[in-house]
Amino acid sequence: MTHEHLDPYAILETLGLLDVTTVTPVQGGTDTAIWRVEKAGKIYALRVFQKGEDDDCQREQVVMQAALAAGLPVPQIHAMGKWHDYPALLLSWLPGRPIAEELLAHPWRAWSLGLLFGQMQAIIHTLAAPDVLCQQPEAWINWSGPDEKPLQECLHRAKQQALTLLHLDYHPLNVLTDGNKITAVLDWRNALSGDPRADAARTVSILRYASLGRRSILELLVLRIFEAGWRRGYEQKRGALGNMNLFYAWASAVMERDLATKLTQKDLSLIHRWTLKWKKRVGCF
Repeated sequence: MTHEHLDPYAILETLGLLDVTTVTPVQGGTDTAIWRVEKAGKIYALRVFQKGEDDDCQREQVVMQAALAAGLPVPQIHAMGKWHDYPALLLSWLPGRPIAEELLAHPWRAWSLGLLFGQMQAIIHTLAAPDVLCQQPEAWINWSGPDEKPLQECLHRAKQQALTLLHLDYHPLNVLTDGNKITAVLDWRNALSGDPRADAARTVSILRYASLGRRSILELLVLRIFEAGWRRGYEQKRGALGNMNLFYAWASAVMERDLATKLTQKDLSLIHRWTLKWKKRVGCF
């Protein structure tokens, strides 16, 4: 989502924030537009959704409030409103920088950053999802798309772990650190209630997708060390993940569907091979 056709000052006025000092666009995801806002020594984040995404905005607000109440490092919501049919949230600006940037600046810290990253995701998975998500306890299964009925049937038959809060976009750009601890977990719009192994598999698939394209051997090694640290940190908090093959199949199918119009055919073919590999291992076609 681009910033050009939006007026952040008018949106902030709608949300009740006037006389701001500076408003700076932030490069984030493709689903929302984000600005860094300063006023009287305080810093905020303005997050604007696309037209008609009122339910998504409302749901994210509820999820973030529940996560904040549970003690997670999540931005506080100062205001919620709508400008010309664009839903918007005014959030507190939390300190730190994305783990991806910290990893790039200090690649020798891949293991320790991975530990922090995994431990925080494990903490998220100790929390029950808010009621608005519990109304659709199997919605995460359908994320793989309408053409994945055999895979979905396998997931329905599998013995699920206790349902918890799932972030489902937990990756190094959405998690902030000051170098010593996790300072923020951002972007909760995908959050659902479900089996925590699905969220873990989703994270692995995103980390592996980050390996696509032209990367040096050193960069690939750093990513693998980071992923190994993530797994160790996660299992320190919640125990062994166990057999993840079925969930890797699901996560690969989700990734393939998400990126169908965004990647080259070569990269899509690689993800498709991953999907087939995991499906063969669990016998779900």
